[in-house]
Amino acid sequence: MKGMTRVAATAVLLMCMGATAHAAPKKEVFEPGKPLSEQITKIEIDLNDGETYAELALPERSRVREALTRMRAVVEQYPEQKALPESARMALFNDQQVVNTVLTQAREDSRLICKREKAIGSNMPVTQCMTVAQRERIKAQAQGRMDKTQRVGNYSY
Repeated sequence: MKGMTRVAATAVLLMCMGATAHAAPKKEVFEPGKPLSEQITKIEIDLNDGETYAELALPERSRVREALTRMRAVVEQYPEQKALPESARMALFNDQQVVNTVLTQAREDSRLICKREKAIGSNMPVTQCMTVAQRERIKAQAQGRMDKTQRVGNYSY
């Protein structure tokens, strides 16, 4: 009996390790080896289409646009990357990091998660699909309502 338990535990452990090994790594927004001006143009198009980075807040969106504008100015001023001075290279790298960080987080927030949940009083599960950001907003609103109800004692919303 001990041997069977050990085999089952080992199998479960190996399955868990296999699942984590195949987890998709976070893909950077800027891909090395591709022309930077083309990538900047693609990101600007994605920002303007209203779908790709829809969960991005206005301050973050403007921060990304400012960084892209500075990057485009550096790329236009120095078309040859080998001719970039060290200060311009560092500024370009820093702006690239800002864009990567903000847009990667926005991509994570735009992920669609579907759950099968049973409605209260029902035994029938229903599939509910929402983005991570929508779930966070709903959670924050519910928490705010609970806090208000506990403070004020007003049960009307």
